[in-house]
Amino acid sequence: MNIFQKLTYGYSMLADGSFADVSGQDFVDHLSIGAPGWVGAWVAVGLAVIFGLLVYVFPVIMTENEHIQCYPLWLHCFYWAADFMGIWVFIHAWAKYDHFLLFLLLAIGEAIWVAMETYCLTRAVQYEHSIIWKKGTSTKTMVAEIVVLTLFCYLCLNFLRFEWHDETMWKFWIFTQVLVTTVPVWEMRKRGYKSGNCLALSIVFICVALVSFNPWINMWLAIKPEFFSLQANPWYYLTGLFCLASAIYGLYLYIKLPPKEDVMGSGKKAILK
Repeated sequence: MNIFQKLTYGYSMLADGSFADVSGQDFVDHLSIGAPGWVGAWVAVGLAVIFGLLVYVFPVIMTENEHIQCYPLWLHCFYWAADFMGIWVFIHAWAKYDHFLLFLLLAIGEAIWVAMETYCLTRAVQYEHSIIWKKGTSTKTMVAEIVVLTLFCYLCLNFLRFEWHDETMWKFWIFTQVLVTTVPVWEMRKRGYKSGNCLALSIVFICVALVSFNPWINMWLAIKPEFFSLQANPWYYLTGLFCLASAIYGLYLYIKLPPKEDVMGSGKKAILK
C-alpha cells in the first residue's frame, strides 16, 4: 500500500489482512523486562508521564497565584471524563493480563490526574466565575453545567472507544496530546494576555509535541508499532507536525504579548513569568 493509499484508506491493516488494533497484550509484549526494545519503550512512557504531569503542575501554581487558568472549562471536563474512564480501563487490564505492573501504575496515575482535574474545576467556579459565566450565575448552576458537560464528554469518548474497538483507550489517548498542545495556544491568542500562562509551560507544550509525535521513539509507537509507525499511520505524524507548529507559535505568541503586571488580579505578585 503506497502513501496515497494509506492517507485515503483510513485504517492500518496488517500483512495478513487483519486490522492493527491495540490490546493489553501489546503492552505486555513491548514493556516486559527483556523484551526487544523494552528500555526505549519505558523511556518513552516515562517521558510522556513526566511532561503529562508538568502540563498540570505549572497551571496549578498559576491558578493559585493568578486566579486564572490556561485551559478552557470544556477541556478540563474532557480530561476529567477521559482520566476517570482510564482508571477502570487500566484496572481491568491489570486484572486481565496477570497483574502486569504498568497497568496498575497507569490506573494510579489516572486517579491522580482526576484529582487534579477536580481541583481545576473547583477553582474555575471559585476564581473564574466572572470570566466563564454571566454575572449573577449561581454556584448550583455552575456545578450543574460542569456535570452535564463532563457527562457529555464521558458518553462521547466511550462511544468513540466502541466505534474504534479501543480496548485500552490507546487510540483515544493521543487526542489528549493533540488538545493540550493546541487549545491553550489559541485560548491565549483569543484572550490577548499572558495571565494563566508562563514561559516554562509554553516550552513544555513543545516538549509534549516532540515526545508524543516524533517518529523514532514515542509512547504510542513503542506499544503498537504496527499502528503508530510513520509507514503505517502517516496521519498521526501529520497531526503531530501541526501540534508542534502550534506549540512553537504559542511560545512566540507568549514572548510577544505584553508582560504580566507586577501585581496580578489576585492581589499577588506573579511567581511564573
